[in-house]
Amino acid sequence: MSEIVLQTPELKAIEPSKAKQIQTTFEPMVAMLEQFEDAYNEIIAIPEAEINSELTAKAKRLRLGIAKIRIEADKVRKAQKEEYLRAGKAIDGVANILKWAVSDKESKLKEIENYFEIQEQKRLEALQNERVELLSKYVEDAEERELSSMADDVWEAYLTSKKKAYEDRLEAERKVEEERLEREKIEKLHNERKELALPYYQFWSEQEQSMNFGEISEKDFNTFLERVKKSKKEFEAEQARIKAENERLAKEKAEAEKKAQAEREKREAEARKERERQEAILAKERAEREKLEAELKAKQEAEAKAEKERKAKEAKAKAEAEKRKKAPIQRQLKLWVNEFKAPEVPVKNEKADLILEKFNAFKKWAENEIENL
Repeated sequence: MSEIVLQTPELKAIEPSKAKQIQTTFEPMVAMLEQFEDAYNEIIAIPEAEINSELTAKAKRLRLGIAKIRIEADKVRKAQKEEYLRAGKAIDGVANILKWAVSDKESKLKEIENYFEIQEQKRLEALQNERVELLSKYVEDAEERELSSMADDVWEAYLTSKKKAYEDRLEAERKVEEERLEREKIEKLHNERKELALPYYQFWSEQEQSMNFGEISEKDFNTFLERVKKSKKEFEAEQARIKAENERLAKEKAEAEKKAQAEREKREAEARKERERQEAILAKERAEREKLEAELKAKQEAEAKAEKERKAKEAKAKAEAEKRKKAPIQRQLKLWVNEFKAPEVPVKNEKADLILEKFNAFKKWAENEIENL
């Protein structure tokens, strides 16, 4: 730990005797901390590799001892600070007594000093409130407007213009409302009449489909409604006639199809019977043909077998004759080959063994060739 000096910029900023008093208060803690200096340096100097449980316990005891200094210093700090705070509050209290006594006198003298200005300000405020009350009937932001500074003639003209604008707007709104109500009346009548006429919609003309029924007279609407009702009645009568005609035609068609179906089934039955007869004939012919083909095949196979056996016998006889013919030559060659003898090898090594192996293999090959003659 380095040397601790109780000197800060804040201490330099206050009266020297008070600064000295503060330093003196905390100097005992500095002295206590210096007593731990040697023990602290001793522990800090030990390498990390040499740290053991005894050292950690020693470090803990030293830390707790040093911590007591910090705790004691904090207690002193709080006590000293509370003393200065109480002194500051006492100074503020005394100063406030003087401030209140002076402020009250200043305020009363200021009122007398500015009497005429204050009276004028009150008059303007009253005038502003009066004009705001009059103008607020015609505009929403009357309180936000500067009205007291206007001359009387300017004010009268201004108020008159705002009143006229307000009344004109009311009249315009009244007309808009009348038009809206009229439109709603027409729309309601249109919807009611349209609801009555919708069941006959398919009989409306293209022009009537875009018509506003609320805008035509009662007579014209009734005429329109009677016409579409009549059109629907005539249409339904025609549809009934067409339906009856379609049912008659459908019945006739069904009877004709039923008759045609019966005739078609009869023809199909006759055709099926004829087809089965023809298939039976073809099956019989196919069975007879397959029987003949099987007999012919068996005969051909027997003849081929006999021919094969005959040729085998001839080949065997021919081979035996050839063998008998070549027998003296084979015996001579066998005797000659048997006379092949390898002389005694003068040395023993891999090359000599390989030559001897090749010689015996050649002799064996020669014997096989003689056998194949």
